[in-house]
Amino acid sequence: MVAAFADLYRQEVGAEEDVHRTLPFFGTALGIVIGALAYAAGRLPKWSDLTTVGAMAAFIAVTVLLVLAIVEAACVLAWLSRAIARRDYQRVGPEPALRSRMAALQRYYDERGVTGEQQDKAVAQDLQQALLDSYTRTTPINRDLNQLRYKSRARASSALVRSLIWALGATTIIFMTDKLGQLPRVIL
Repeated sequence: MVAAFADLYRQEVGAEEDVHRTLPFFGTALGIVIGALAYAAGRLPKWSDLTTVGAMAAFIAVTVLLVLAIVEAACVLAWLSRAIARRDYQRVGPEPALRSRMAALQRYYDERGVTGEQQDKAVAQDLQQALLDSYTRTTPINRDLNQLRYKSRARASSALVRSLIWALGATTIIFMTDKLGQLPRVIL
């Protein structure tokens, strides 16, 4: 039983770092969004340079999509910051407390005249119970904290996908209207 509880505890402690391991993915994807935004914004002409209704419609559509992509990218950062925020994870132990508990149990059994192998078995059984109690207290707290991290990361993922979609939409409209000759050339 102690081994099963210890394994569950280790899983939750290991999961504590899962969100941090995904940060490079988010950084790379946000880099793609920023690149697409830079391309689209750099290719967008001034409003005063637009002469046709089609160019104005494309300008408005691209602007709306760019704003949506920026808002979603900001949401990604906000959700990620919530996901990686410091949490008060619980730990089993600490070791000095467990050692003190073992010494107290040994004294207890010495006072009752229990010695040798009988005492070792009784102390081991009591320490196993203490460990089970500690795992029972700490693991659910850590699991709840990990669930909060996972929810924030999931929301960041959703916002990231939407940001990519909006940025792709903006660059697609610019590319298409450029090929159709609807947008005037941007001169730097």
